[in-house]
Amino acid sequence: MKITPRPKRQNHTAHGLFSIVHVLGLCLTVSLFQMGSVHAQTASQGQGSLGIAAVVNDDVVSMLDLNSRISMVIESAELPNNAETRAKISHQVLRGLIDEKLQVQEARRENITISKSQIDMAETSIAANNKMSLEDLSVHLQSIGASIATLSMRVEAELAWSGYLQRRLARSILIGAGEIDDEIERIQANAGRPEYLLAEIYLPVESLEQEDKVLAIAERLLVQMRQGAPFSALAKNFSRSPSAALGGDMGWVQYTNLDTTLQQTVTKMKPGTASYPVRALGGYYILLLRDVRTSPGLGGGDALIKLSQYHIQAPKDSDDAALNALGAQLEAATRHLVGCAQLEAASKQSNSLMSGSLGTMKLSTLSDKMKDVLSPLKVGQPSTAVATGGGVAVMMICERTDETVDMEKVREEIREKLKKKRLDIAGERKLRDLRRDAFVDIRL
Repeated sequence: MKITPRPKRQNHTAHGLFSIVHVLGLCLTVSLFQMGSVHAQTASQGQGSLGIAAVVNDDVVSMLDLNSRISMVIESAELPNNAETRAKISHQVLRGLIDEKLQVQEARRENITISKSQIDMAETSIAANNKMSLEDLSVHLQSIGASIATLSMRVEAELAWSGYLQRRLARSILIGAGEIDDEIERIQANAGRPEYLLAEIYLPVESLEQEDKVLAIAERLLVQMRQGAPFSALAKNFSRSPSAALGGDMGWVQYTNLDTTLQQTVTKMKPGTASYPVRALGGYYILLLRDVRTSPGLGGGDALIKLSQYHIQAPKDSDDAALNALGAQLEAATRHLVGCAQLEAASKQSNSLMSGSLGTMKLSTLSDKMKDVLSPLKVGQPSTAVATGGGVAVMMICERTDETVDMEKVREEIREKLKKKRLDIAGERKLRDLRRDAFVDIRL
């Protein structure tokens, strides 16, 4: 993975454990605050295993809990397992454990408790997805300095918080028909425009004092990427966005859905590259651009099209400038044509065997370059000139049958998407309130 340069001032290896921890969407929600210097021995495995790392209201986070979770984070994020690394991430991991305590406590206040059988079932599923028995999973965790109890704490917190969000917050989130109509209109308006397949690492800045510390953490994550740490592993362990559970995966994102600063960043990136940390929307973002496509709108991007073209053969050894000039001439000669009958009649004067009807085909079977040219066209509208077949061509869609769209299904999918987005925001807001009101005594 390449990393874009810093802008001007503006077996059961790590992958195995990574899968173990997150296969059910169990994200190590690691806070990136209070990154103060800690003596290397503070978070080392051999020191203070029976001590107290923090008191959260009436609950205790032990040093044993902390050291075990640090071991899991180090393996899943493919970080060096040494005293220096453990010291650097100890406060971050501890904040994640504190958040888990707060989540479980709030769930219990709503009489939501997670039984041992639920935890066992989740852990058995995690082991099975990694082609391991639960006993093998326990042995592996012990081999890296962790324990099955550490995983159980994470599982309980995730299940309890999910139950709380559904019982306490989800019921109050109502998505009206008008909101769905607006979203459909926005999707259709963006059809034919660029769409980006993105992943993110989001590090919030909750006070001015954290600005430099959070940026330093983001830069350290970039260093880990350059040294080979997978983006998804770092996102799962360090990102504070709801997408962290999916390795930072945001799916296909339309240009208009991005913050202005992120728009400027992503349009300068090439697929397969990660950005330098970008300050926007309450914190720092590291973006990974996986791919770019033309937005298909609601139709899913596929259609059955009947296609014709007007092709002109270029002189042998024509360079790009010559092809561009020939293309400009062809566009000028065809821009007044309406319908394939006119295009095919005009194309006869080119004497090119490649002129005329190209038959019927699925749009999805064409190259990305051709899809970009043809997708926005209306039936009977000439395209821009395209270099092809040793010359240039203007194409035209004669007939087009778009795939059938089940609008009832589309509306329900949009409703769920909007609801999930609001629930994620409400959950983060509630967790911030819990942090603010809690009694937390950190003893590192």
